[in-house]
Amino acid sequence: MIRTNIRILELLCQERDEIELQINTLLYNKIELIDASISNIKTIPGISDKTISAVLGECGDIKRFTSAKAFIAYLGLYPTQYQSGNSMSVGRLAKRGIPIAKHALYMAAVATIRHNIELNKVFHDKVSAGKSKKEVLIIVSKKLATIIYSLFKYNKPYEPKRVFIPLNTNLLVLALVKTMSFQ
Repeated sequence: MIRTNIRILELLCQERDEIELQINTLLYNKIELIDASISNIKTIPGISDKTISAVLGECGDIKRFTSAKAFIAYLGLYPTQYQSGNSMSVGRLAKRGIPIAKHALYMAAVATIRHNIELNKVFHDKVSAGKSKKEVLIIVSKKLATIIYSLFKYNKPYEPKRVFIPLNTNLLVLALVKTMSFQ
């Protein structure tokens, strides 16, 4: 009985390795048109081959989406809304969308929080603002989806300076002085 279970586990591990080899050959050899886009997506710290293959396998050509919002809506990374009369409440994450790609982006969000300084800062800022950790992971997943969409669309590698624009306090003070002078 134990030997049979060990053989089954060995066969499953062998099949897993063969599937991962097939995924890698698809990513590296057969998809020549989007090879540059794949290498650009790999420049995001915390994104792996499995995440890329799940998103591209489920979504197809990302360039077909008109905007990042359309891509996020297709993935299903948006909250549900309940409305009755004048009251409106925001509920859970939508059940619509692609569960495999959504799960891959969620797990990639967990990894990028560890490896990406900018997304780690977003995570800690939102948690300190009072959001729960799971809510913040969804926010980071949406940010990752937006980054993936823009890297795919514009065919440029990941640059944190382009994605996360630091707020210049001098500009903020200048804007406040201008608004105060008009009053």
